[in-house]
Amino acid sequence: MILRCRCLGSLEVHGGDQWRPVRGARARALLAVLVRHRGEHVPARRLADEVWDGRPPASAGTLIRGYVSALRRAFGADGARVIVGSGGGYRLDLPPDAVDVDLFDALCAQGGTALRRGDPEGAALLLADALALHRGPACADVPRTRTLTAFAEGVEERRLVAVEARIEAELACSRHTEVLGELRRLVTEHPNRERLLAQWMRALHAAGRRAEALDVYLAAHKRLVEQRGIDPGPELRAAHRTILAAEDAPRPQARPGRGGTGWSPPSQAPAGIADFTGRDAELARCLAVLTEPGARALRVVAISGRAGVGKSALAVTLTHGLRAWYPDGQLYADLTGETHRAVEPADVLAMFLRAVGVPGSAVPERTDERAALLRSIVADRRVLVVLENAPDERRIRALLPGGAGCAVLVTSRGRLSALEGAHFVELDVFTPEEALTLLERVVGADRVHERIDAARRLLDLCGRLPLAVRIMAARIASAPRTPLEWFAERLADERRRLDELRLHDLDVRAGIGAGYALLSSRQRRVLRRLAVLDVTAFPAWVVALVADVDERAADEALDALVGHRLLDAAGPDDGGRPRYRFHGLVRLFARERAAADPDLDPAAVLECAVRGWRALAEQATTRLPARTLAPIPSPARPGPVTDEAIREPFAWFDAERESIAELVGQSVELGRADLAWPLAAAAHPYYELRDYSEEGSRVHRSALDACRAAGDSLGEAVMSRNLADLYISKPGSDISEKLAHAERALELFRAAGHAPGEADAGYLAATVHRVLGATDQVEACLDASLAVAGSVGYRLGEVHVWQLRGILRRQQGRQADAIAAAGRALTVARELGSSRDVSVLLGLIGLAHRDRGEPGPAEAALAEAVTIAEETGDPVQLAFLCAHLGGLYVESGDPRAQRLLDRGLALSTGSRSEFGEAMALDGLGRLALRSGAPRRAVAHFTDAVALHRRAGNLQAEAKALAGLASAWLGAGDPVAARDTGLTARALFRRLGNETEAGLLSVVIGPQPRADSVENA
Repeated sequence: MILRCRCLGSLEVHGGDQWRPVRGARARALLAVLVRHRGEHVPARRLADEVWDGRPPASAGTLIRGYVSALRRAFGADGARVIVGSGGGYRLDLPPDAVDVDLFDALCAQGGTALRRGDPEGAALLLADALALHRGPACADVPRTRTLTAFAEGVEERRLVAVEARIEAELACSRHTEVLGELRRLVTEHPNRERLLAQWMRALHAAGRRAEALDVYLAAHKRLVEQRGIDPGPELRAAHRTILAAEDAPRPQARPGRGGTGWSPPSQAPAGIADFTGRDAELARCLAVLTEPGARALRVVAISGRAGVGKSALAVTLTHGLRAWYPDGQLYADLTGETHRAVEPADVLAMFLRAVGVPGSAVPERTDERAALLRSIVADRRVLVVLENAPDERRIRALLPGGAGCAVLVTSRGRLSALEGAHFVELDVFTPEEALTLLERVVGADRVHERIDAARRLLDLCGRLPLAVRIMAARIASAPRTPLEWFAERLADERRRLDELRLHDLDVRAGIGAGYALLSSRQRRVLRRLAVLDVTAFPAWVVALVADVDERAADEALDALVGHRLLDAAGPDDGGRPRYRFHGLVRLFARERAAADPDLDPAAVLECAVRGWRALAEQATTRLPARTLAPIPSPARPGPVTDEAIREPFAWFDAERESIAELVGQSVELGRADLAWPLAAAAHPYYELRDYSEEGSRVHRSALDACRAAGDSLGEAVMSRNLADLYISKPGSDISEKLAHAERALELFRAAGHAPGEADAGYLAATVHRVLGATDQVEACLDASLAVAGSVGYRLGEVHVWQLRGILRRQQGRQADAIAAAGRALTVARELGSSRDVSVLLGLIGLAHRDRGEPGPAEAALAEAVTIAEETGDPVQLAFLCAHLGGLYVESGDPRAQRLLDRGLALSTGSRSEFGEAMALDGLGRLALRSGAPRRAVAHFTDAVALHRRAGNLQAEAKALAGLASAWLGAGDPVAARDTGLTARALFRRLGNETEAGLLSVVIGPQPRADSVENA
């Protein structure tokens, strides 16, 4: 699925099926900021400053999180991978070709490159494609801020530059007549753009209208002098001179040899690559440096990247394309060679000297003398020196010419950061489009597109590494009758993938192995052990843990592995810590080496890693604002807690949630239920508090299956209990499945004599019975849970029981009893220091006071609850409370109602809480009714009813239906009001709340129909 975003016009996102507008002005403003900084980490403070134009509200951080979540949903299921949280900010993680403004810039760069290469036809097509992306002014539907205005103006300037470049290409193709009309319009709209004026002059001249062309210049000259007091610029003057004298600018020419002898330019570059693909942006960057006019110092471009990424191909392509710029020749040397041993600078210098005509007998002995002689010979010439596979900076410095007319192109695996004055270009793997293009060029476009799904799968299995793609393309081309699916199936087998990626002297394994050979024994050991883990990315502390080395040695190993491109730096995580990852083919190589290591036990490495992650997860859990259920330790002890400081537990879990899920899955695959379920259980409070119910349920179900297969009854009990808890908060889930998990956990905990677990399971069963409206069973479960919790002093279990009892009493309309029960729970929660439970209970007490017609105590309780939720950074609870307090303000006519309800809706949308969203909509419906807008109220209440019904929340659904009935009555539809009121009354009576049921007589009327919903 291709996720995309476009801003050249209105702001829209593409979730893989169609373009969609972005809802909400602030959400669009946030996305516009991320688009402008695509691929960069943007701190939350900067986001707030740009979204609100330097005047962010106090709640900006919370609102931004809500907007981010809404944007992620707009992108679809993979939205979290598109907008990535890291280090207290966010990053738009889309490739350049997935964002229209970046694609526009890339196509412009390609068009410029084609134009410089002497391919105006191709340039015109590329630039036309770029300009076709524009649908209007950039971010046309986003509120204008200072930074956005500057961005939009910059985009418009680049569009005009692209228009000028396309017209330049059209003129080079002799299509001067075709562009005359367009140029006339453009110079009318932009009378001071001298390049457009110069192009119009040239087009008129080429069309035989020399006098008109000269008149354009005279008019422009007069206007510039009179209005601005300046003369025309160099391009306009040059066009004028050309028309007058038809002069052509001379090209650089090779200089004759010293002393009148002939100079034979060396041409040592390897053969050009006919099917060179992609790298347009990198080509443009390199060419911009290497063709810059008037350079006053040696130009050096250093290209770096992993083995097989195409560094040599790019260097060779550049070298051939630069012949006209460096007519005195190209010197080429591979500084590592086929033996993978570094070549000494003295040997390279001797080769270069012989290439420029120095007899072997005249080559000096000393390295410094050879370097000085080479510099002297090429000092006044234009020579390009190409140095491939440079191992370090030291071996390069002696080979650098000194003249400003020369240039050096270097390739290396690692970034040569200490190379003075160098411009660095980092190569990564192909984009999906580039990889597909190379496959089409080698295999044939028709054959690829006939089996496009297999082709894309094959490219993914190659990791889009250019060398791997080239090898597979060549193998497929040599077997024209073999379907692409056959090749993809062979590559899918990880045990043979690297064998498949070898063709004669092209060998992915050998390329990776060359870097591996440069590692120390300790660094190789670290790589082998890390490769065992099935994690996408990992933090630095894992290295020290699984390799059993100290922090310093781990850092040194990481530096070496990243430097040799055997690991990739994945950037900071949400907590600001660096993370690392493998390229898929490098991981396979390292696993081959791990399998050949007699001292490496993969199961032991996995156990070590899982125990470490579990220890930190349990440490992070203790710092969360609440413990949702009783902690039940596994018989297997966690690993030692590392020095990793967990100051922000939510940020830590945000960073590690993917790794935790992957490690649970790997443990399950190896039949290690004893590792899987404790790690899943350690993450359970995070899943619950952050409302990641679906993800948490997947992880727990996987561990539960492993526990059942292994006969681990304690693990099965914990996973069943946690699944019941996660299912409770999962909208639209199957109530019977929730109850089955709770009752199975109750049975297993009771058999094991584990009282806290039994108390939790009983309470969770009660929550299901409450949703089902089975009041007697709720009371029975709560009585049993309270008795068990009290028998062992499990205070959190007592909080759960009294809290749910308070909810039940409020549902029954017994508000005084609800306040009393919630008050008992609140006392214990404060003693335990459970801030989230305190906030929840204060919210419950506030609602009960509101229902009793006591706005003062209600506001006090809800306001305190809001403050606690703010302080603990709990967006889900804060969303609920904003909706509740906003609803209270609706009843009192307080003008703060709208702001609070809007905030509650934004927070609920951002945290994916449909219950919170429904409550906010309910409040907005009541506000619309009070404001005399019944039709708007109908819309809000209708949405709220649908959300409550999907969640199975009968009490909330009944209240929303009552509001909807009043809205229909206000809108002048008594029939809809009566039908809706009857449905609401039936629900209230089912829940045992006759008080609320009786209040509906106003909208139902004295004589309900015999065939009403209530009597059905």
